[in-house]
Amino acid sequence: MGDIHGRTAESRAGVAAFLAGVWLIAAPPVLHFGASLHAFRPYWVSMGLAVVIMLLGMVRAMAPLDVPLLRQITIGLALWLLVVSLRPGDGGSSAVWLNQLVVSAGIALSAGLALLVGMRGARRRTTA
Repeated sequence: MGDIHGRTAESRAGVAAFLAGVWLIAAPPVLHFGASLHAFRPYWVSMGLAVVIMLLGMVRAMAPLDVPLLRQITIGLALWLLVVSLRPGDGGSSAVWLNQLVVSAGIALSAGLALLVGMRGARRRTTA
């Protein structure tokens, strides 16, 4: 059955990652530009990472603690998204790049907290 606190933390982190992925996909058009293909060029890597983070977040929300490796993968993808947003822009909007920095840091933080709660719960189960 597992630790209820670990499941709750993992599920909430998954929902946060899913919503962050949705926002990362919606943010460039909302914050900056129209629907031209040239306007999407600076953000295609970030949008691809956002889709993967969104899908992993959905799995983590629906089946918390069943696939524990997803926490580390989500942290790695969030850090990769952070690095992508720190690289020099190809004419992208500074508001969108700042948004990517904040959202990717939030994803990494929520996944890291879920990882810590899960480790604490595992340690508590082994000592009991």
